[in-house]
Amino acid sequence: MIVTKDNDSSVSSFIAQLEVAFHHFDLQRCDEKTLFVTVLLKYRGQKVLCDFIYIMNQREMYGAISINEHYKHARTFIQQHFRHTLLYSDELQLARNFMNTLHFKQILHQLENEYPTFIA
Repeated sequence: MIVTKDNDSSVSSFIAQLEVAFHHFDLQRCDEKTLFVTVLLKYRGQKVLCDFIYIMNQREMYGAISINEHYKHARTFIQQHFRHTLLYSDELQLARNFMNTLHFKQILHQLENEYPTFIA
């Protein structure tokens, strides 16, 4: 089922239909508390770039879509393909799902090498 109403409070089912593919990682954009990863959101042969931003505190890591030059395009992409307004909860889920990928684990390893106290 695709969510077709704006502001629907149910869990967004479009997430299962959307492919999130690693695109680019630049360690220079990061610091010991902030991690940026550029990904492609893909659906039926169309794609759009967006950046996930992960904020690290002492116990947990939270991720969402970074509000930058790609943000408007990502929101429009979701609206056009799924007739759904991208919610913050959707962003959190997409970023959390990406954390389970091999690319993300490799990125964390690079960040850990740069900032050894990061994953204490």
